[in-house]
Amino acid sequence: MDDAPVRTGDASRAADGEKHMALRDALRAGKKGILWAIVCASSTVMEGFDLALLGGFYAYPAFQMKFGEIHNIDESGKAHYEVPAAWQTALSAGAQIGQIMGLCVAGMAAQRFGYKRTVIAALLAMMLCIFIPFFAPSKAVLLVGEIAQGIPWGVFEAMPAAYAAEVVPMVLRPYITTYSNLCWVFGQLLATGVLRSCLTMGDDNEWAYRLPFGLQWFWPPVILAFMVFAPESPWFLEKKGRSDRAKLSLRRITNYDEQQIEDAYENIRYTVLIDVQSQTASQSQNPKSAFKTALMEFPRCFQGQDRRRTEIACGTWISQSLCGSNLMAFAPYFFEAAGLSAEAAFTLQLAGLGCGIIGTALAWLLMAYFGRRKIYTMGLGALLTLLLLMAILSFAAFDKGGVPWTVAVLLAVYIFVYDSTVGPCCYSIVTEVPSVQRRAATVALARICYNMCGIFSVTMNPLMLNPSSLNWGTKATLFWAVLCAVCLAWTYFRLPETKDRSFAELDLLFRQGTSARKFQETIVNPFNPEVINIEGVAEGVSISESQEKETPEHRA
Repeated sequence: MDDAPVRTGDASRAADGEKHMALRDALRAGKKGILWAIVCASSTVMEGFDLALLGGFYAYPAFQMKFGEIHNIDESGKAHYEVPAAWQTALSAGAQIGQIMGLCVAGMAAQRFGYKRTVIAALLAMMLCIFIPFFAPSKAVLLVGEIAQGIPWGVFEAMPAAYAAEVVPMVLRPYITTYSNLCWVFGQLLATGVLRSCLTMGDDNEWAYRLPFGLQWFWPPVILAFMVFAPESPWFLEKKGRSDRAKLSLRRITNYDEQQIEDAYENIRYTVLIDVQSQTASQSQNPKSAFKTALMEFPRCFQGQDRRRTEIACGTWISQSLCGSNLMAFAPYFFEAAGLSAEAAFTLQLAGLGCGIIGTALAWLLMAYFGRRKIYTMGLGALLTLLLLMAILSFAAFDKGGVPWTVAVLLAVYIFVYDSTVGPCCYSIVTEVPSVQRRAATVALARICYNMCGIFSVTMNPLMLNPSSLNWGTKATLFWAVLCAVCLAWTYFRLPETKDRSFAELDLLFRQGTSARKFQETIVNPFNPEVINIEGVAEGVSISESQEKETPEHRA
């Protein structure tokens, strides 16, 4: 840790410069950081591709024949296969369980080793895990493969967005963090295109599903070749006391001159300092070993002001899951339940995902003008309306007119609305809300909550859609509409606006207990001398000294 006094004037100048930086200037100054963030986020393309395969396979004739059971025999004597609902649930939930395990590891590993090495380790593990589903001879082995792949997937779900938030200027944070959603959609689009193309290989050709599994090997080596040269987050390096490497990282992610580098570094030091000062007594205690330090990151997320931050991050990702978004993973299966053929189902999903990419680009424009809270709230309201419309149409007679196609098109519109509001905006919120000290652990916890809800979703969807179970078909949208309404209510009362706020400003807003609906209008100045003196930090006090000067209450 740099023991030199904190130059609050330099830190204030850097923070003010970032806050009022024009988009064009930010792109010029942070273009190197943007490129590294894009490289790291590319792992999300791989994850979206991989996870979309499994949901698509449930409606895939070759996969159904290999891993399914005879559902019925038509008049021509042709047998139709169906993967049992219990196994659909097990396979999908297995992937979610693996992701939860991976997120637990990621939260601790990122705190100990940093984002870069954590992602690299996950890429290496991914290359080995792909062998299991590729050669799976049975549903049981396939389940093991999904759990194993889920572990590195868990890393890819949280770390790229957290890394992106720390390597680009503040004005670019919403664009780069939400780029993860674009990567996710792009991965799903690629997977659907591959599945649609492989349909022509025949229902009894095992390569029709094995080839898509094998294509997963394309991603890890390519991303790994770039990640080994990526810079670590300067925020992580400063928290670990590696001041020289933090400055070197700043030089690698920005085009600043030396004075701007020094100012930016002082801003990072100062923000880390006031974040350390805001920790509770239990958070200030340091365990003896590095392992215990990493292990304690998760409990600390529920202490002091971090408790509210964790609730918001978790609630945001829970709302993204329970608003009915899991229907998108089952889109081909959902479309078939609506009465469409397999070819039409995959074609329509391609159209929906194409709209999703356009929607994510639209989200970048929306967030520049409306912020996060308004977009997220209005997005949930629009999704609720679409779910209710699909539910109403689902109770109509499906032999009349184009009701099946209408329901299918509404789901495609749902995908567009989701990917222009709730989907991308979530990534920006959950990476901005956590404290500097707890960012990796909080994002990991939030994603764990998302995956726990995902287990619930992948349990319910097969039960509701499968003809051999409840057979609700598209009426399942009514179930998700109710949950979406609950999420909308939580968002209105608990989700704050983080637009145009530095990490230091957010720290003060949470410390003051500012109401979620007053975040946008509340004015705070983290460099106000009165605020600094109240916290026991003044010009000329070093970070290391501040960390050592705990009050008697903190030592108790």
